[in-house]
Amino acid sequence: MEKFHRNYKITFEIGHRQNLTELIAEEQITVEYPFSLDFKTSNGINLSNAGQCNLRLYNLPEDVQKKLYKDNWNNSKYILMELCAGYQDTLPIIFFGYVNQCYSYRKSGAVDYVTEIQADNNSLIAFWGFANQTISKDTEMENVLKVLFKNAPGVEVGYITSKIKPLKRDKTFIGQTLDLLGREYGGYDIYLDKNEINILDANEVVPGDILVISDESGLLGSPRRAEQFLEIEMLFEPRIKIGQAIQLQSYSLDWFNQIYKVVAITHQGTISPVECGKVITTITLSLGDSLFEELRKSTKTYTGSTTGVWAKPLKVPYRISSPFGWRIHPIDGTKKYHSGLDMAPARANVPVYAPANGKVVSCVNEGNSGLGKYITLDNGTINGKHVSSIFGHLNNWAVAPNQIVYKGDLIGYVGSTGYSTGPHLHFTVKENNTAVNPIKYIGN
Repeated sequence: MEKFHRNYKITFEIGHRQNLTELIAEEQITVEYPFSLDFKTSNGINLSNAGQCNLRLYNLPEDVQKKLYKDNWNNSKYILMELCAGYQDTLPIIFFGYVNQCYSYRKSGAVDYVTEIQADNNSLIAFWGFANQTISKDTEMENVLKVLFKNAPGVEVGYITSKIKPLKRDKTFIGQTLDLLGREYGGYDIYLDKNEINILDANEVVPGDILVISDESGLLGSPRRAEQFLEIEMLFEPRIKIGQAIQLQSYSLDWFNQIYKVVAITHQGTISPVECGKVITTITLSLGDSLFEELRKSTKTYTGSTTGVWAKPLKVPYRISSPFGWRIHPIDGTKKYHSGLDMAPARANVPVYAPANGKVVSCVNEGNSGLGKYITLDNGTINGKHVSSIFGHLNNWAVAPNQIVYKGDLIGYVGSTGYSTGPHLHFTVKENNTAVNPIKYIGN
């Protein structure tokens, strides 16, 4: 039950600004569980919706309260804050930025001392992001950003779209860095996620695994549609990043089930040894100007978990001509163990669809023996078990080895190749290389 072992750690760097241009660090303070924490962080893909963080900590030592005190108008003192949260010892960064205001109090008649903190990460680049720099021709965008943000404390360069080419000529940047980027590259998504500056094309995602979000992985309730955006709530998931691709699998509103781009994230809740409060992640998803066909090209590998509830590989009526388990073989008449389901539609060449996400391991042709033409998919990890699936006796394939496929993709056509008495699909599911009844995944 890893999802219930919530944990957090906050690191504060305290110092002063020298001539308002140089940060002089003086002390580092760490606050962590079991101090009770109420928190809310939010971030979006637009810099106008830069990250915000509001914290409430309970009963910190008096000396820590004094050191963290920060007046909103005191520009000589700075506090840089990194909030990490998650489960057990896995604590990704969910916020990185400046503390604008921090004060402690105890209400009349109350027992607890409360420390409230308001912070944002926009000032990381707004305050320090003034450029007066000439950058030479042929400089890659990644290096341009490193130069422009060299004085912004803690800011690193994240993913930069390959569609932005190196500088065509020497270029002088003078002015507020964000304004300069907006004027030069206004057609791209420019955003700060935690401490990383990223630039994406409008129909592009950060390369990496596609995260599957379903009832089994923590989806709460039904998706909510707002114009071209979709909003969902789920159990606290600190690993989600702005700009990444996710595949939604809602069982209550399945017409929303497709691939989206994460454009905003909010984490909110309580982590405490004395209060079992909720911790919820709310994410805003976008289809963009198209259905994000580019997402599949941007995502190079699929190694994540799929949901344990799959679609059926055939969308037309069919009969189970041979069930999973022991049977009398229809050709040689002997008693043999059948490792899958035989699904027989009325004719050959019926499309076969991927019942879940996966990667094509192989497309094999055994000729007139065995499964004839068949496909093996690697479907990732489900409930701690490595799952694969096999589709046999095909008339032909519609995929190739190493291809990434998604639930509902066409992968082949029903046939009668191999050791077969007529057109049908042999469908096998394996857990840790042991065949199990496919009914467990696709239902009756």
